[in-house]
Amino acid sequence: MKSSGPLVSVVVPAFNAEATLARTLASVLRQSHQTLELLVVDDGSTDRTAQIAADLAQADPRLRVIRKENGGVASARNAALAEARGNYIAWLDADDLWHPDKLARQLACLAASGELPAFVYSGYRMIDADDVIIPAHRPLSDLSGDTLCLQMATNFFSNVSSVLTRTSFVRALGGHDIRLRGWGVEGAEDLLMQLRLMRFGPALCCREALVGYRMHQANMSRAYSRAAASNLRVLRMVAREYPAVPAWVRDLACARVVGFVPLIALAGSPIAALRLFLELMQGQPAATAAMGLRVLMHGLRHGRGAGGAVDPALGQDFASADPRTAIWAAPILLSPSHERRLRDADQQVGRALRRHVLSDVSVPKGIERRRHP
Repeated sequence: MKSSGPLVSVVVPAFNAEATLARTLASVLRQSHQTLELLVVDDGSTDRTAQIAADLAQADPRLRVIRKENGGVASARNAALAEARGNYIAWLDADDLWHPDKLARQLACLAASGELPAFVYSGYRMIDADDVIIPAHRPLSDLSGDTLCLQMATNFFSNVSSVLTRTSFVRALGGHDIRLRGWGVEGAEDLLMQLRLMRFGPALCCREALVGYRMHQANMSRAYSRAAASNLRVLRMVAREYPAVPAWVRDLACARVVGFVPLIALAGSPIAALRLFLELMQGQPAATAAMGLRVLMHGLRHGRGAGGAVDPALGQDFASADPRTAIWAAPILLSPSHERRLRDADQQVGRALRRHVLSDVSVPKGIERRRHP
């Protein structure tokens, strides 16, 4: 097939991912947009991860394998960033999937955009171990535009596998932040990248479910607790880096972490759940109480599901389902008044972001683009 269109560097960090890696990589290599390079980073795996990637690389020269000692997801993504040749970069977790038209449809959204966005993201559908679509915990939300404050208060897409952005933007930020792992709160590197990218322009949404976001049941209590701690650290970092963000937005953003409290409790750690709730109440009591009430009411109405309309693709294989039929709605857990205030704040913050230089981002060694023959 003749290549055309811009080169996209696709980055897949992989650690002991033998169970899902082949399907993940196949979803990239089968993209209708064929002009891509696939950089698989074996992050010190002890299973067949490296061999699976190497076998596929022999069959398709667009795939290259980078091997390194285990250092975490941020370090792995940065190793690929140093090797990336594409004008655009997209990340995919080693257990997620892409719809065959994911890159093509996002590039079409970029081409049709009236202004240069910071990134384009898509919707996702949750899938099980067999790639079958399962009920989502919340509906998808289109938060296009200058929406840093709204993003902080909602974490609206949860997963970096949906993002396409310019490689130059990511290099200017120094790649993914490796410090979270050192602090023991690895997990929200995706959220931090998403929020930092907003300095370059508005967000753009491709309103289709183009990512299969795989859910796992093992060790969920530890995962939820660490995710909560990681979110809090990232939100406080971003609030310091962007002084234009009002204090009440920071408080509301931290308060939405209360949504992890019932998840931690249901996963079998009620003491950890209580400890998180008390921490949030001490830091931002009014916002936490209001957000906690909304979490409770949402849970009573909808349980752990998204509520509202039922996704017509439930039970279907992800790759064959129509991505245009996914359910989109306003962000859950925000009152209409909070959403209006956040959008008003974003009008002011968006202008400030264009002039603001991040105060706490340095370029680690090895992130600068390496020269290729």
